[in-house]
Amino acid sequence: MIAISLLIFALGLAIGSFLNVCIYRIPQGLSIHSPRRSFCPECQTPIRFYDNLPILSHLLLRGHCRHCDTEISKVYPLVELMTGILFLFSLYQFGPTLALLHSCLFISLLIPIAWIDARWYIIPNSIILVGLITGAAVTALIALTRHNPGYLIEHLIGAIAGGASMLLIAAVGTLLFRKRVAALNLDGIGVMGGGDIKLMTLIGLFLGGWPHLLIVIMASAFTGSIVGVSLIAIGKKSGGGSRIPYGPFLVIGALLDLFWGREIWGWYLRLIGWQ
Repeated sequence: MIAISLLIFALGLAIGSFLNVCIYRIPQGLSIHSPRRSFCPECQTPIRFYDNLPILSHLLLRGHCRHCDTEISKVYPLVELMTGILFLFSLYQFGPTLALLHSCLFISLLIPIAWIDARWYIIPNSIILVGLITGAAVTALIALTRHNPGYLIEHLIGAIAGGASMLLIAAVGTLLFRKRVAALNLDGIGVMGGGDIKLMTLIGLFLGGWPHLLIVIMASAFTGSIVGVSLIAIGKKSGGGSRIPYGPFLVIGALLDLFWGREIWGWYLRLIGWQ
């Protein structure tokens, strides 16, 4: 088990390194395939393979480019470490099964979505499309190996319900706050972006329908409200027209449900006296 744990962790670090490429290039319209080698964002010098080892190179170079000495963002090792840890946690949660592949794929989609939305306020269609195609394929494979077509149907319904629920929330929210939006001179901007609707469709495909979607929505609303109020309290955001991307909070909710969905739902049912 130690050997496979090290392998999964190393795989997570390597994929995290690739996710860094996606996070940097996709929002700027750059190809993730060309150039094949990573480069310093400041001096554009291609990075040698020995300077591109996940986490280790960042430590050896003390967080600076070897050529121009520009400080390298701490986001890079953080993304790599986060991916490795979540992959490792997936192994202990699901074991060496197709569910592990399902979980690692989901994580590999959620991490760049969260970082890109947090930085650029967008959720790239390219990541969503890749996620829907690969997610449907892995879900179908799991249903086939389990001889359970209902599993695939449940997750397809979850995708539809996820997008529809977020679309409904966006429509109702925009209707309720239409006057406030107009007063802030933000005409045409709703309370939720179209990317969040697509993201919730992806989340529904991977997690399934009820009660997973409810957990994601409640968890994202709870964490989002805490972060939003905290940012306003410390003066980082104003209570007016300041934008706070919602995608990262949906990602947090999705990860919570992925690993602890049953426990959270059981706790909720006990809380309201249904269990």
